[in-house]
Amino acid sequence: MKRLTLLFLFSYITLTNCGSDSKQDLSGLLLLLAGGPGSSFHCGQTVANPVPYTTTTNQSPASISDFINAAGGNNCGSASLVDNDDGTVTDTQNHFLWTLCTAYKPAGTILLYDYVTSNCNAGGVVTADRDITQAQAVTFCENLNFAGHTDWFLPDAIQLDTLYISTSPFSLTPFGTKESLKRLGVVWTSTQTTDKIIHTYTSGTVAQRYVAVADSTGLASLICVAKL
Repeated sequence: MKRLTLLFLFSYITLTNCGSDSKQDLSGLLLLLAGGPGSSFHCGQTVANPVPYTTTTNQSPASISDFINAAGGNNCGSASLVDNDDGTVTDTQNHFLWTLCTAYKPAGTILLYDYVTSNCNAGGVVTADRDITQAQAVTFCENLNFAGHTDWFLPDAIQLDTLYISTSPFSLTPFGTKESLKRLGVVWTSTQTTDKIIHTYTSGTVAQRYVAVADSTGLASLICVAKL
């Protein structure tokens, strides 16, 4: 049975990463076996961090498609989102549950904005909105107990990219007056390249929606995701 499972997983990785090299295929297989990004056959990054791609500090990847391919390739579908009216949004296409509001860090404690009373804080952006390191974002999501879920995690670049549409520019924004990602310029991903951390700007163009940060001292906000 173990041999059959291993053979199936290897075949799956090979098909979803057609055209990538064998090292990337093996990395994706190991991630699946270890329960990392892409496990349980949910879409997302299938190449282990650090992704073999070189970036420049405070710049977008030279090629977004090459960057995504280096992370294992885009194996996600276009998000089909339903507002659950409880501070979460379900993606029925990719079987994800997203926190609707971004986080902020007043007085050293990370919190999610309230979508009920503040529309995810539709007011002006303040320092506390972008005062979270990537390490803090990872820890916050992994420890989050919200909307009946305790299995939250920080999304990788491919998973977060499912929310990108050129007109909003992120598709968590259309739900009534809830501002969510629309009001905030930047949120973290869990994806790291060989020399830089990657986060994504919600206000970026198609060619500029990822930006590399030099080290773990960079600051941004976050949303979390859980698998359904």
